Parts: sequence; C-alpha cells; structure tokens
Amino acid sequence: MKSVLVIVILVGVYLFYPTYDLLVKDSPFDETFTLQDSQFLAADRCREAAMVMKLRYFHCAGSSNWSDLLSTYGSYQPEKRYSDPELFKEDTN
Repeated sequence: MKSVLVIVILVGVYLFYPTYDLLVKDSPFDETFTLQDSQFLAADRCREAAMVMKLRYFHCAGSSNWSDLLSTYGSYQPEKRYSDPELFKEDTN
C-alpha cells in the first residue's frame, strides 16, 4: 500500500511541477521569441542562466507536463498556438 502511495505522489509531482523554458529575443523589435534552453526546475535558475549568457530580452515561460498534454494555446510554438482558426475569426455582429 505504501508503494502505491509513493507512486501516486511521484506521478503527481511529475505531472504538476512546473518547468521553465528560456525564450530569447534578439532585439526589442522582434515579434517572436526563440527557445534558448529548456527544462529548468526553478524560475530563478532560468533567470540566472539568462544573466550568465548576458541576455537582455528574455522570458522564462513556465509550464507543467499536465498543461502541455491538455493545452496547445500556451505553447511558444506558433503553429500549435494558432492552429485553430475559429479562435481568430472577426465578429461580424
């Protein structure tokens, strides 16, 4: 029984604990971010990596495996983010 509880806790941590991706812009006028590094376990580690690389325009995007499985709209990949054209139709009322 204890081993089942341990497995459930480990699966929960794996699914819901956020990881962070370091997204970078080359200039403030760029429209898109590019993925520089991924799978940081803490936002502070992500920011430290950006400071070590002396990046000026960066963003640490957090996500969990659970949200990655169920949601495509929080993704930094534009082809996934904008894959549903129904979301972007203009209201003609």
